[in-house]
Amino acid sequence: MKVTIARMRSRVPAFFSFIFLLLSPFVAAQSQPSTSPADTSQEGFVFEQLKESVRFENDGSGMRETTAIIRIQSQAGVQAFGQLVFGYSTATEDLKLDYVRVRTPDGQVTETPASSTQDFAPEVLQ
Repeated sequence: MKVTIARMRSRVPAFFSFIFLLLSPFVAAQSQPSTSPADTSQEGFVFEQLKESVRFENDGSGMRETTAIIRIQSQAGVQAFGQLVFGYSTATEDLKLDYVRVRTPDGQVTETPASSTQDFAPEVLQ
């Protein structure tokens, strides 16, 4: 079963542009390609693709777009991704979830309806 979460967009405050630009050389320097594929057959889930792009505008606003393709391989993976939680600051960000799709092993695709989303504050803030 594959879960595809794509184009989750949130507005990013200008402060993060400074932090992102400051840290990006260190992150790029630390990532090294693997020489042999790892055995992931015993894992509950595997990220097949994780892509995040960030765009900053001249007015200080920005957009962060995340796309993930996750292969669920066991009941533990189902439990880990049975409910997707995205943290964001309502004071400075807007969250838009474009789609969440589940592709079963036989190829059927089920799209999660937008009506099933919930937006609520964590218990710490209540």
